[in-house]
Amino acid sequence: MQPDAKTPGGLHTSTVSLQGDGPVILSFPDDFLWGVATSHFQIEGNRHEIKNRISDWSNWTVQEGRILDQSTADRACDFLSHYEADVDLCQSMNLNTFRLSLNWPALMPKPGATELDPEMVKFYRTLLQMLKDRGFKTFVTLFHFCLPTYLSDAGGWRNAKTIDEFERFTELVVKEFGPELVDFWLTLNEPLAYSYQGFIGGCWPPGGKGDYVGAFEAIRNLLEGHARAYAVIHRLIPNAKVSFTVHWMPFVPRSSWNPFDKMTQFMRDEIFNHLWMRSVETGNLQFVPPLTVDKRVRKLCGVIPGLRGSIDFLAINYYTRQVSEFEMKWPPDIFGIRSDLAEFEVSSLGWEIYPDGLYKLLTHGLDPYRYDDHGNAREIYITENGLASMFSAELSDGDWSLNDELRVNYLLAHLIAVHKAVKAGANVKGYLHWSLLDNFEWSEGLRARFGLVRVAYPTLERTMRKSAKIFAEIVGKNALVDPVNSFYPYL
Repeated sequence: MQPDAKTPGGLHTSTVSLQGDGPVILSFPDDFLWGVATSHFQIEGNRHEIKNRISDWSNWTVQEGRILDQSTADRACDFLSHYEADVDLCQSMNLNTFRLSLNWPALMPKPGATELDPEMVKFYRTLLQMLKDRGFKTFVTLFHFCLPTYLSDAGGWRNAKTIDEFERFTELVVKEFGPELVDFWLTLNEPLAYSYQGFIGGCWPPGGKGDYVGAFEAIRNLLEGHARAYAVIHRLIPNAKVSFTVHWMPFVPRSSWNPFDKMTQFMRDEIFNHLWMRSVETGNLQFVPPLTVDKRVRKLCGVIPGLRGSIDFLAINYYTRQVSEFEMKWPPDIFGIRSDLAEFEVSSLGWEIYPDGLYKLLTHGLDPYRYDDHGNAREIYITENGLASMFSAELSDGDWSLNDELRVNYLLAHLIAVHKAVKAGANVKGYLHWSLLDNFEWSEGLRARFGLVRVAYPTLERTMRKSAKIFAEIVGKNALVDPVNSFYPYL
C-alpha cells in the first residue's frame, strides 16, 4: 500500500497489494441494510399537485428566477408511472432497503381533513406493499420540505397551525399504513437545512433572506411538530422506530489563527449540527449567546413538551464539509459566509469530497447523542450520502455521464469510512445512497444529478451508471473487495 499517493485533483488514494495476503476484503455485518433514498416532490411528477399548485414548491418552481436552470418538477421522473420499474432497478442492485417520503399536499390537500386522499393512499399502499413483498425494509419520511399551499400561505412553520395540521397528518398516515408497511419513521428531513434555505439563504420557500428570527421561530415549531408526531406514532405503534434526519456538516475555519473565522466556525457548528440534536436530547431549546441578546430569540427558548428523548435511532445525512469565513461588513454577521476555499476535490456543486468527516462523525461527533436514557447505544443509519454531477435536462441519447468515476470514488471512499467506523465500534446498521434516480434538486433544478441511475428527462429512460453497477456488486457481496480507487487513510 502506498499511503501518500495523490491524484492531480488532490484526492488521496491507496494501492492494495494482492501479493502475499491476497485480496483486501472489507465485510459488513450480516444484518446491514443497503438502500437508496428518494423524496416525493423530486421524483413523482404528481399531476394533481402540479395542475392545482397545491404545494409551496409547485408554486415556487414556476416563479421567475427561482430555479437556476429554469426547469420545474412538473414531470420530474414521473415516478408515479414508473415506480414498479424503479423498484425492479433496486432489486437488480441487490438492495434491501428503500427510503421514500409521503406527499403531504397531495395526501391532505385541505386543512382539517379527517381522511386522506384515497387515490394517493392507494398509490403509496401499492408501492409500500410491493417493497415489503420483495423483502425491502422501508424508511418513510413525513415532511420532506413541501407544505400544502393552505399552510404556506398562512405562514408555514412560523404558524402554530402547521404544528396542528402536521400532527393530524401523522395520525392519519400511521393509521392508514401502520406497522405492517413501514419499518422506520422519519418525522422531518433536515430541519436546519430547511430553515436556513427558507429564511436566511432565500433559495427555498418562503424565500426569506437574512431572517434569523424567522428561522429560529420555524425551528421552535418544527421541534414541537416532531415531538407531537413522535408521540402520535408511539401511541398508535408502541414499538415503532421513530427519528428525523440531520444533515451533519463538519465546519472548519478558513484560518485557524483568525479568531473571527473560528467564531464563525463555532456558531455554524453550534446551530447547524448541535442545536436540534441537543434540544431533542434534553427537551429544552436553548440558543447560545450572543443570539439571546435579542429578546425575540430569548422568548423562543425553553422546554418543549414531549420533546426530551424523542429519538429511537440516529439518521444521518452526510455529504461534505464547509470552510467558514468571517465577512468584514457592517452590521457584522457572526455566522459569516461559506468560504470559496477548497482543500480537497469538489463535486459539480462545489462541495468538497471529505469522507474523513463521516468517519469522525460516526466515531466521535455523535458522542453526545449516542446513548438513550437507559444507556443503550442508538442504532445509526446513513439515510443520505451522494455526489452531484451537472448535465443539462435537455440531454437524452448517448453515453453522457454513464462512466461516473468521481461518483464511484466518492461512494467507495465513504463506504470505507463507514466500514472503518463499524470496526471501531460505531453502531452503524445501514447505508442509504442519495439517490436512486437523477431528480429535481430543489433550487438547482434538474441539472444537478445525484442518481445512481441516469434519467434522460425528454424520454424518461432510466440507465444504470457505473456507480450503480459497482454499488450492486458491493451490496451483493456485503463487502468491499480490493477497493483500490479509494481514499487514504482508510485501508
